[in-house]
Amino acid sequence: MNIAENYFLQPGYIFVSREEHKINTVLGSCVSVCLWDKGENFGGMNHYIYAIDKNSERTARFGNISIPYMISIMKNMGAKMSNITAHIVGGGYNPLLSPEVGEGNTKIAEEILNKNKIKIATWDVGGQTGRKVVFNNKTGEIIVYKGIKVRGSDWYSIG
Repeated sequence: MNIAENYFLQPGYIFVSREEHKINTVLGSCVSVCLWDKGENFGGMNHYIYAIDKNSERTARFGNISIPYMISIMKNMGAKMSNITAHIVGGGYNPLLSPEVGEGNTKIAEEILNKNKIKIATWDVGGQTGRKVVFNNKTGEIIVYKGIKVRGSDWYSIG
């Protein structure tokens, strides 16, 4: 029996694999989209900071770059568009930022997934809570932990 490897996804990155991983990240106003191909039993996750790249940086820090690129990676690895489902998590309100940041991050995910006819299985967005996401890219299962007053060690692995 294989045991899933843990992988911590940093902001501005994408991780897709056919090998089983428990991909985890921590979100505030950022958003993670988890994609899973139910026929091929693999998937991935992104973690983007802002909705739209307005300065031609073309990095995964932006949802309008990150989500289509992750879809492309999945297709190149053999995923069929008709088998892909998505989870959208994050997009919370950060009092240090404009409320439009989290809302914009959520909106761009919805727009791109709808444009690509990808079914959204889970919505866990908005509010003022932080979220830790754990996504099993082999089974498509997702766990979202929420908290208001937590220690850094509650969210990040130590060691």
